[in-house]
Amino acid sequence: MYKLRKTSGARLINYRSYLVINTVGYLGMSVHLVLIPSFYWLGLEYLSLINIFSSLIWITGWAVNQHGKHDLAITLMISEVILHTLFVVPIVGWHSGFQYYLMGAIPFTLFNNKLDGRLIILISTSLCATFIVLDAFTHDTEQALILPLRFTKIFNYLNIIISFAAIGIISYYFRRASMTLEQELEKLANTDALTGLYNRRRMQELLELQKTLTSRNQSSFTLIFVDIDHFKKFNDSFGHSCGDYILNEVAAFMKKHLRQGDIIARWGGEEFLIMLPDTDIKGARIIAEKIRKAIEVKHFHLAGQDFSVTMAFGLTQHEAGHSREDSLKRADDALYEGKYAGRNLVWDRY
Repeated sequence: MYKLRKTSGARLINYRSYLVINTVGYLGMSVHLVLIPSFYWLGLEYLSLINIFSSLIWITGWAVNQHGKHDLAITLMISEVILHTLFVVPIVGWHSGFQYYLMGAIPFTLFNNKLDGRLIILISTSLCATFIVLDAFTHDTEQALILPLRFTKIFNYLNIIISFAAIGIISYYFRRASMTLEQELEKLANTDALTGLYNRRRMQELLELQKTLTSRNQSSFTLIFVDIDHFKKFNDSFGHSCGDYILNEVAAFMKKHLRQGDIIARWGGEEFLIMLPDTDIKGARIIAEKIRKAIEVKHFHLAGQDFSVTMAFGLTQHEAGHSREDSLKRADDALYEGKYAGRNLVWDRY
């Protein structure tokens, strides 16, 4: 999801809404500020005054968006679009294209989190009805103030471009939000929330994939179960926040000391599982021993307390033709045999 940030000292509730409102806000403010001198030059002082008022609304909407009031900003901007269209189209005519802004207002309403589905449908229907009414009463009628034909065409083309630009901006952020949400959901499904490592479910999928590759290539890989020695004492003596800290630090430490291509997951509790592709038991023993010695001499610090951690490692080599469950069980057995043998050691089992 989009990260929260601070702007003008205010916490933004929804960064996605902030971005789209901010961008559309710049577009809306620019359009109305340009229309002020344009209408004045064409002798339409009344419309210049309307666009001064419209500019103030857009500036206000942009400003409240900076302070995290996204729903209010959207309400102000959409209200201005509707009012501006109702005032301007009957004066300059249908063929000037100011009614196209109503179409961009429909997807814009979706960024207002306070609107439920029924209200969004009602607003969209109302915008559609406004569009139809304007078409019926202004499309083929004489206007009170008629623009020269060349200016009518210029306004029409510019309004088409601006409307498509607004819809494009809104669509871009919808797509960006959708992709970000998919990535976040995938991350949540595959990773452990505390350590950021792969979770048990994802590791099982990767093991099955590696097993298939091993069978195809007639190679092998090694599994290592890792358990933090006497982990319960950290929670009992210093609280669960200390235990979480140790798990985080140990996970990051082991990941840093593994090779590129090696895979580590939090299997459950204080237990981790490492998979070393294309590595036999001898090579895995060297890697495990290296990590064991490195973690043994490392000191962890939290709230003025110093901690030292040791870990037990249980290894087994997966061979082609063996099941994933058999290899996991052998590695798990090796871990518990190592723990009963004295902990803080590397123990393997074929």
